[in-house]
Amino acid sequence: YALSNAVEWGAKMIFSVPCCQHELNRQMDTQNLPIFGRYGIVQERLAALTTDAIRANLLQACGYSAQLLEFVDLSHTPKNLLIRAAKRPAMPAASRRRYLAEVTGVMEQFSLQPTLYRLLEQSGRLPK
Repeated sequence: YALSNAVEWGAKMIFSVPCCQHELNRQMDTQNLPIFGRYGIVQERLAALTTDAIRANLLQACGYSAQLLEFVDLSHTPKNLLIRAAKRPAMPAASRRRYLAEVTGVMEQFSLQPTLYRLLEQSGRLPK
C-alpha cells in the first residue's frame, strides 16, 4: 500500500524496505517447476525475491528508475533489501510496457496476484 500511495502521490524518491513477502508464498504455484516448491525454505525465499523483483519492475513500469540494494549484511538477516526508486521525467512507453510484461509473465508462470499490481491497475497507473 505504501508503494502504491507513493506512486499515486507522484513521489520524486521512494525508499522502502519491503515486507509482506508471504503474500506471494501462499499464492505461488510451482507445479511446472516443482524443485522450487519441494523445500519450504526455498519456496519462501523464492517468493520473497520474486515479490521484491515484481515491486521494482512495477515501479519501473510507473516511470521510476528502481534499484534493489542490500542494506544489512546477509549474516544478520535474510530480509535485507531496500527498494530505491527515483521518478524519471520521461521514460519511453515501450520501456514501461516491457517492465510490465515481465511482471505479468511471472504472474502467469506462478499464478500470482500481487496486491501492488492490483492497486496500480485499479488506479490506472500501469501502462497500456
